[in-house]
Amino acid sequence: MADHLTEEEQIESLKRWWKENGTGIVTGVALALAGYFGWQWWQGKERSDAEAASNVYQGFVEAISANEGQPDNKQLTTAQSLARELKDDFAGRIYAAQASLQLAGLAAQKNDLETAAKELQWVLENSDDEALQLVAKRRLAAVKAARGETKEALELVQGDVPPAFAALFAETRGDILVQQGDKEGARAAYQQARAQLLPEQAAGSRLLDLKIENLGEAPQVESDSASEDQSQDEPAVEADQAETNKDAQ
Repeated sequence: MADHLTEEEQIESLKRWWKENGTGIVTGVALALAGYFGWQWWQGKERSDAEAASNVYQGFVEAISANEGQPDNKQLTTAQSLARELKDDFAGRIYAAQASLQLAGLAAQKNDLETAAKELQWVLENSDDEALQLVAKRRLAAVKAARGETKEALELVQGDVPPAFAALFAETRGDILVQQGDKEGARAAYQQARAQLLPEQAAGSRLLDLKIENLGEAPQVESDSASEDQSQDEPAVEADQAETNKDAQ
C-alpha cells in the first residue's frame, strides 16, 4: 500500500512539475527548432542570393567587355541595366560596388564627370568593403579636382589610411595641390608618397620623381641663411686680421 501511495505521489509530483515548467520547456524547444531552421533558411538564402548576384555580375562583365570602348552601343546599355539591378537587389554585396566603380571609369573616359562622381559616391554610401571604399574615395577626389572642386577633393584624401593606400592618397593630394598652385605643399606630398611606397609599389617611384622634378628646384632657404651668416662674419674676420697685423708690427 505504501509503495502504491508513493507511486501516486510521484505521479502527482510529476504533474505539478510539468504544470509549472512544461510551458517553458515547450517554448524553449520551439525556439531552438525555430532558430535552427531559421539559420538553415538564412544560410540557404545567402547562398542563393550570392549565386544570383554573381550571375548578374558575370553578365555585366561580359557586356562591358563586348562594349570595346564604344560610348553608346547596345552592350553598354545592357551593362548599365545590369548594374542597376545589382544596386537595387544586391546593394550590400561586393558585386554592386565593383560594377559602380567600372561604370565610373567608363564615364570618366567620356569626360562625363557628373556620372562618374555619382557612381563613386554610391560606392561610398553603400559598400561595406573598406578597400573598395578607399578606391572610390581616391577616385572621387580625382574627379572632383577635374571638376574644379579642389577643396572638396582635398578633404577626401586627408587623414590616415592603411599602408597599401598611403602612397596613392599622398600622390593624389600632391596632384590637387599642384592644381591649387601650392608647389611646396605638392612637393611635400609627393615626397611623402615616395617614402610610403610599399615594395610591390616600387614601379610608381619614377612617376613620383618626375612629378617632383617638374616642380623645379626647391627654395634654398638654408643656403641663403648660410650666406647671410657668412657676410655678417666677414667684418669680424677682417677686424681680427687687422689686429693680428698690428701685433706683428
